[in-house]
Amino acid sequence: MATKVPNYNALSSLLDRLAIENIKLSFFENALEHDDLDAAAAEEYGAKAARQREMIDVLKVDTVDLMVEAVAAGNYEYVAEGRTFE
Repeated sequence: MATKVPNYNALSSLLDRLAIENIKLSFFENALEHDDLDAAAAEEYGAKAARQREMIDVLKVDTVDLMVEAVAAGNYEYVAEGRTFE
C-alpha cells in the first residue's frame, strides 16, 4: 500500500470530504423541498444536487477501496504532518 498524505489521499481526508459533500447535498435538497424557488432556481438546485450525489458516490467508492486495501495489506501508512502550532 502506498503511503497516504493527510489532506490529500488519507482516510481522514476522504471521510472529511464525504461529510462536507453530504452537507452541501442536504442544503440543495432542503431548498428544493422547503423553499419557494422559481423554476430556474429549482432547476439549478436540482442539477447541483445531482452533481453532489455523483461526487458522493465517487468518494464512497474511494473510501471503501482504501479501507479494503488497508485491510488486505495489513497496515496503513501515512506521512505525519508537522504543525505550526502546539
